[in-house]
Amino acid sequence: MEAQGWTATGESGGEGTGGVLLTLVVPTRNEADNVAELVRKLRDGLAGVEYRVVFVDDSTDGTPGVIRGLAEEDGRVTLVHREGAEREGGLSTAVTTGMEIFSGQSEFTCVMDADLQHPPEKVREMLEVARSGGADVVVASRYAKGGSYEGLSGWARRAISVGSKSLARVVFKEARKTTDPMTGFFLVRNEAISGIQFRPTGFKVLLEILVCAPELRVQEVPFGFRARNAGVSKASLRQGLEYLTHILSLFWYVPSAGRFWKFAMVGASGVVVNSLVLITLAEVFDAHKVIAWMFAVGLSILSNFLLNNAFTWRDVRHSSRIHFLLRGALAYPVAVMGIGANFAVFYPLLKYVSAEFPFYVIFNFLGILAATAVNFALSSRLVFRPSLPENLDPDAPPKQIAEEMRRELKADRVLLVTTPDISPLGGDSGDLTAAERGVIRLVTDTAQPTLTVTGPRRLPQARTNARWTNSLAVPILDGGHPVGVVYATRRSTEPFTEEDLHWLTAYTSTASPLFE
Repeated sequence: MEAQGWTATGESGGEGTGGVLLTLVVPTRNEADNVAELVRKLRDGLAGVEYRVVFVDDSTDGTPGVIRGLAEEDGRVTLVHREGAEREGGLSTAVTTGMEIFSGQSEFTCVMDADLQHPPEKVREMLEVARSGGADVVVASRYAKGGSYEGLSGWARRAISVGSKSLARVVFKEARKTTDPMTGFFLVRNEAISGIQFRPTGFKVLLEILVCAPELRVQEVPFGFRARNAGVSKASLRQGLEYLTHILSLFWYVPSAGRFWKFAMVGASGVVVNSLVLITLAEVFDAHKVIAWMFAVGLSILSNFLLNNAFTWRDVRHSSRIHFLLRGALAYPVAVMGIGANFAVFYPLLKYVSAEFPFYVIFNFLGILAATAVNFALSSRLVFRPSLPENLDPDAPPKQIAEEMRRELKADRVLLVTTPDISPLGGDSGDLTAAERGVIRLVTDTAQPTLTVTGPRRLPQARTNARWTNSLAVPILDGGHPVGVVYATRRSTEPFTEEDLHWLTAYTSTASPLFE
């Protein structure tokens, strides 16, 4: 614990002394006047529930001392005090630190603030909803029927709150599962988010969870957001900028996040390509307008397909170069259908409503919207349909499953490795080296997938024929505990990529029966 730069106080310290039903993660920064009242109210509200309260503290006042005193009185109270560089990331990393350290010791984790704006008596209701309804996430919403956000001080903060949650719901369809994706008061089933690596920026951890784990079942309960009990708010312009940075980070780095808007951006680039080609051929090379238009349409469809393949649907793999070419060919009839949808909206409105300005411009815009929607729907279902099912068949023979993964990954070998003895399933797939056993042990201990690439030292002009040694290792979890590892290796001029790791992680998510 000291090596990690923090200390834990209380019976349920960082190393743990046994599991509980619920862990409450409470980030604190200068909340000395609030934490004692919070602990008292949680004790009253959670009578009969086995729980732990973890304060992840970045304070510069007397808050750590107050929490240590509470921990001496109540063994369910734990302090994780961060110093120096450990505080980087602020509230978001405080929350994820608490979740990463303690979530394995409980079935549920609840995140809430220390300033009593989140009513402690609401935690029991959230826990009961999760246990009775089978929800993976229970959101305490200020905007659900029966909730309120009156505790937000001033019209500006209220407007920012409404605007930020609306922005999240517009950009990310996953955020629409709740009326309040920006709340800092929520409860999660730990097993449902096991193995997911969250990298939130700013303070909106719930949005990170919803976007990075889109399959989660979400329920919400209304609550009244109260005025702060004591102290001052930590809200600032910097936090607002961090929120926008977080939105951009999720949009860019999570392949499935905001897919429609990525598609629309690519479509806008296609308009630029179309216009440039049309003008260049018609004006510079004096080509016939129809011929120039045909080339412009063809090249813009090609550029859209290539960008969508590399950006919008970069997580959807193609199994071979032939499959890639077939997808490209299919993009053309799909684009023609989109053009047809555009015309089907534009022409009737033009003919039967008005052909005068500005009506025809509005009708053209409506046609573009119709074409975009049709093109996106057909591209999702036809052009970029996944080439393999999302999960393997756990009833298939292990050798068949390993061979399917080997072909998909273009690997030299794929091993299904049992734990804790670290031996290949079936015992006939060759010996593991000491280095490979070390990687597998690391993956087993951390329950996190890993990608390693080693090879020759890079020169100023890297050689394209240099061959790299690559490995992928993905833990197979059963009830949150590793029961095996899928280990893939290859020596090739093309290293494994993050997309390979994401595919293997998703594909093996139902593989635990293989190791029973």
